[in-house]
Amino acid sequence: MERTMIQEVSDKKIFLEQITEDFISTVKSAIEKKGEAKILLSGGSSPIELYEKWSKLDLPWHAIQVGLVDERFVDPTDENSNELLINTHLLKNKAANASFLGMVFQTTDIISNWNSLENKYESYFQSDYLLLGMGEDGHTASIFPDDINSDLSFETEMLTAITNAPKYPYKRLTCTPKMIKSGSHVVLMISGDKKRNVFEEAEKKHLPIAKINAYIHKTFILV
Repeated sequence: MERTMIQEVSDKKIFLEQITEDFISTVKSAIEKKGEAKILLSGGSSPIELYEKWSKLDLPWHAIQVGLVDERFVDPTDENSNELLINTHLLKNKAANASFLGMVFQTTDIISNWNSLENKYESYFQSDYLLLGMGEDGHTASIFPDDINSDLSFETEMLTAITNAPKYPYKRLTCTPKMIKSGSHVVLMISGDKKRNVFEEAEKKHLPIAKINAYIHKTFILV
């Protein structure tokens, strides 16, 4: 699999510090150039410690606009919500002044929600910083293997898509590969030998992360 810059470390503290330093320099550079920074972040358990760390960073958070890479189609107060995760672990302390735009605006009609999402997330096209994670099945964002909607997301000109997860919550909203590719600085974080092995085998097994890897600028791996 063709790769960009990969950094592997065995110390979790160093792992989080490396990602944080990269984040700080990227965001500060964007703000210096444009007066603002737009970032897209992933959910899941892996980045929780990272977000707790970032919430205490001395950054001009008022100039940072936060959005999501993907989301479960659940109420933003649901325990499965990535919006809830970001609000709980990042948008507090010094980061409380950042602005935030979620992906779920109502939970009665996913198509109607998607139409609104597509319009609202145009502002995050060519984001300054985008953080991806990866599941043990090789999915990234909410682009899954063996899902026709995920496959079609690689062909669409849309910026967002509705996909189907193999486990609850089944309905997902995600930035498409086009949206991810537009990011000025796309970062992937992977934790553990099992996920590293999946990443290494991804191209051979035709997993989504193998296709998205072409758009990633830096990969940080904790082994």
